[in-house]
Amino acid sequence: MKKSVFEKKKHIPPFLVPKLRKRHVPPIYHAHETPWRLFAEGALRNRIFHDDILNRGKKCLACDRRFNDNKAAVSSRIEKHHHCYLRQCIGNILPGKSDDIYRQAKNGEFAHVPDCRQCKADNPEYYKDCIKKIFPVHSKCHEDIHKVEKHLFTKLGKKIRTDFQSVTKIR
Repeated sequence: MKKSVFEKKKHIPPFLVPKLRKRHVPPIYHAHETPWRLFAEGALRNRIFHDDILNRGKKCLACDRRFNDNKAAVSSRIEKHHHCYLRQCIGNILPGKSDDIYRQAKNGEFAHVPDCRQCKADNPEYYKDCIKKIFPVHSKCHEDIHKVEKHLFTKLGKKIRTDFQSVTKIR
């Protein structure tokens, strides 16, 4: 029988679990959807941004094991994990044929990619803060982070419903 992430000894650091789920953010940024989506979805397809994220460290912050190299404890695909979605891109959009595009959008993905190279040069502090919102983690660890996220939000939802029901009962 497969153990859940909660039964394993593995501890997911709380700062890796998003405090607000991605699907809950669009209503907040409804009037600024393009700048928000440029950060939340487009920046990960920018080669400069992508490389800076992957160069943040040699270890996965979720499991504290090394990434794929000669001394790696785990061989896994490295994924980029948002621990926060409350950010907007202040840069320009790259032209579709730019060499700075890491990969093209797949079906259903936001089509635009921000010009992170220019932002890094013009707004280095803002760019650094963007980089701080995303961490490289092992693919399996990324799944575990989102399992913890789901568990916490389910637990919170039940608590809110219970609290709401307790105050709305007619006495």
